[in-house]
Amino acid sequence: MNKNINIKFDENNCSYDISYNGFSWINDGRKPFVAVSKNIGDKQKIKNILLKSAKTKSTEYAENKTTTYYSDFFLDGEKLPFTIICTAEVVEDDVVFSLKTENETNGQIQGIFFPGGFNSKNKTQNSYHVDPMRQGFILPDGYKKNIFATHYYTTIKRPINSADCYMPLWGRVCDGHSLTAIVETPYDASMFSSYGKRWAFLNSVYWQTSLGKISYERKLRLCFHSDGDYNTIAKTYRSYLMENNLLVTLDEKMKGNPNIQNIIGAPVLHHKIFSKINEKSQFYNKKGSNEILCATFKERSEQMKKLKGLGLEKLYIHTDGWGKNGYDNDHPYILPPCEQAGGWDGLKAFADTCRELGYVFAVHDQYRDYYYDSPVFDKNKAITNADGSNPYCSIWDGGEHTYLCSSFALDFVKKTYDELAEHNIDVQGAYLDVFAIMQGDECFHEEHSATREESIAFRAKCFDYLNEKGLIMSSEEPGMQLLNHLALVHHGPHALKPQENGKPIGIPVPLGNLVYHDCIIIPWNWFNNWGIPKGENGDLYCALNAGMPYLHPYGNSLKKIGTDNRTADIEMMNDEELKKEIARIEPLCDLQKRLYNKEMLKHEFLGSYRKQKATYSDGTSITIDLDKNTYNIA
Repeated sequence: MNKNINIKFDENNCSYDISYNGFSWINDGRKPFVAVSKNIGDKQKIKNILLKSAKTKSTEYAENKTTTYYSDFFLDGEKLPFTIICTAEVVEDDVVFSLKTENETNGQIQGIFFPGGFNSKNKTQNSYHVDPMRQGFILPDGYKKNIFATHYYTTIKRPINSADCYMPLWGRVCDGHSLTAIVETPYDASMFSSYGKRWAFLNSVYWQTSLGKISYERKLRLCFHSDGDYNTIAKTYRSYLMENNLLVTLDEKMKGNPNIQNIIGAPVLHHKIFSKINEKSQFYNKKGSNEILCATFKERSEQMKKLKGLGLEKLYIHTDGWGKNGYDNDHPYILPPCEQAGGWDGLKAFADTCRELGYVFAVHDQYRDYYYDSPVFDKNKAITNADGSNPYCSIWDGGEHTYLCSSFALDFVKKTYDELAEHNIDVQGAYLDVFAIMQGDECFHEEHSATREESIAFRAKCFDYLNEKGLIMSSEEPGMQLLNHLALVHHGPHALKPQENGKPIGIPVPLGNLVYHDCIIIPWNWFNNWGIPKGENGDLYCALNAGMPYLHPYGNSLKKIGTDNRTADIEMMNDEELKKEIARIEPLCDLQKRLYNKEMLKHEFLGSYRKQKATYSDGTSITIDLDKNTYNIA
């Protein structure tokens, strides 16, 4: 029997009291429930039923384990057939909660929230929540800044492996006592937050069904420390990943694809070639301009030569809008290349120029959005919902679309890149949009059904296929489920409201980089302070995180296309301005080259949240002062 941990369980309230070395953690906030659906005519009614309302409850006790059976639930007077089985087990110094069901009818259970959130049993002086939303934040109890934005996140479920939840963990720190929660079965799971006593912000997990049922056992691990902070929570998760062979470093990735070395110490240039907004798109402007050619491939080649001539040695070039109808059109097959920009010959010349200059030419691509206007559209390959319908969206430039079932994604990847190879297009990198930051897509189609976990595996095959060909792989944001298949992402910013030039949710901390800094390259200081708190300098966050800087040779001006304001990637700055821009990013590139494969050991605040310090495994420390707008490397 583990003498460090003691569990007390209240069967009637489905609540736990866990004592670790004498410090007690108890359930607080939202109560465990099961979401149940019932069809009334052609409408579906969903009701949350508290687990404690089960008419029959029984608990089995073992030395380090309690197992409780909840059955005889009722909805509108009708007895429901299923039983929910909840277990809490002491495993070494951790507590593992598990959940499974019996006698489940397909489609009846929509999800289960279990266990409840955990808070300190007694009032403490210094307590805060640790959250994996985007790069991460801490939220002291009773924190009032941007409170309405914070409150919003108690009203929605946040899917794991989304922008709202990069990693399957959260934490709580109360007077130095820390709790780390790790979702061990993360593919069908969402964070669900609530307020507890003393305005504590508390997370727990909402278990989603998989193809209509809970189907398999779900697990949540709680780890405890008597002397810890948010660094402890990040490092506990990193240790868990390493122990389970789930962490792949950049050095390990380079052994499989040495070309990744070509972007170490390079800035990233994000530019677009062509945009054309479909009349069915929500961006379409009936009275305005809906089409723009930012540059031909030849013009871009000349601009890259100018950058090289001004002393920029390395560059990763992320190219948008290179396909037939431009950005966000025709996916999952966008060939031939944009004719207005130069077609096949122009694209080849541009790619060849990049190679000659020592720059990495990469393309923006997409294999999830499935446009009705795509030449390869086949409704039978679309994701199918449980009711037989298909998802629908019309926001983006290409207009009406559904989503491609992930099981077909690799076929279209092969079709595109085989054709590029046939035309001798020297593509060195590929960005597969949204794949890394969207929860897996369920598909109920009887010929190609897929679970969320299978969907993630299908996406991984797309990255691996191109990676094996030597392409440098990237995607949008660093969701943990596909991180091991990528070299870099487009950004991994802090959570703001609004996300562009907004106020932070809680107090930003680099929780993600404390876990995976030496595993993925993250660029910083993208368009219009996106993901950087309003009024603050993105270069300081780039330095703190030893990240990849964005190069802005076209300045920061905007141009309206349709109803949307976008970066005006047309005219380059003059030579003197370009020299200053290159001088801005050079020390950041040098820092990234020095630390890309070093673990971020610790992050700390120095007297206030405005002055921060990060320490790396080689002894390097970086201090930023947001008030003085400075960073220092020691």
